[in-house]
Amino acid sequence: MAEETKGADFVIPWCVVATSVLNGLLGLGTLLSLLYVTTDIDAVLESPTGQLGFPFMQVVLDSVGSYPGATVMISIVIAMFIFAVIAFLATASRIVFAFGRDKGLPFWQTMAKVHPKTAIPNYAIYVLAGVACLVGIINIGSATAFNIILSIGISSLYGSYTITEALLLWRRVRGDIRKPSEMAGYTWQANELVWGPFHIPGVLGIALNAWAVCYGTIVIVFCFFPTTVSPDAEHMNWACLITAAVIFFAVAYYLLYAKKVYQGPVVEIAPYQIS
Repeated sequence: MAEETKGADFVIPWCVVATSVLNGLLGLGTLLSLLYVTTDIDAVLESPTGQLGFPFMQVVLDSVGSYPGATVMISIVIAMFIFAVIAFLATASRIVFAFGRDKGLPFWQTMAKVHPKTAIPNYAIYVLAGVACLVGIINIGSATAFNIILSIGISSLYGSYTITEALLLWRRVRGDIRKPSEMAGYTWQANELVWGPFHIPGVLGIALNAWAVCYGTIVIVFCFFPTTVSPDAEHMNWACLITAAVIFFAVAYYLLYAKKVYQGPVVEIAPYQIS
């Protein structure tokens, strides 16, 4: 979605920082409030909503002491979830569209299509909405399978972050990223790395990148741990097996087909020159 933003090299990083700080503070305040009003954790977990996996509803009811008041507060939370799902769908659909445009996905010809009037990747939205519905159906049949899918999502998300941070760290240590001041009167090449207006230079930037790589690696490892010490087949975390299968499929797809058509990200903006 950064391609649809003016001044994305400056605006997007500040948006990431601002939302992280804002959501972090609001989330911390919400967490502290819930902990303050929760008096009996066992009773909350054994309540009807707690057994369904939504113990916060009982916490709200106990703190408000009124069904209408609790209904209003919980409705606000549900509305926030709906808005978040719409934002997630918009973001994920554009990621699928971008990979389809780059010829990096199966059926990329369809995933890369956009509506001629609205310029919206409808097919990518349809696919993601269908996958979300299927995941919801899986939760009805097996909570274990649903949790495995969630673990795969978390490990894949942090995997993409960690790989990106590791490559950036490698480039920083090698000194392959040039400063904007060095580009005066020089035409940028398509694959040349140049620092944008938002970055932390020097040793501090390298230390932060190294910390991010270490943190992401630890999170990925713990995503594959089971929830009990000696799990049986039902409570075993099979995310490591499924993740390995996904990686195997991706590598096989690339070797057998994608490497014939995938030429890297499509550059829609021509390289420009700094005067």
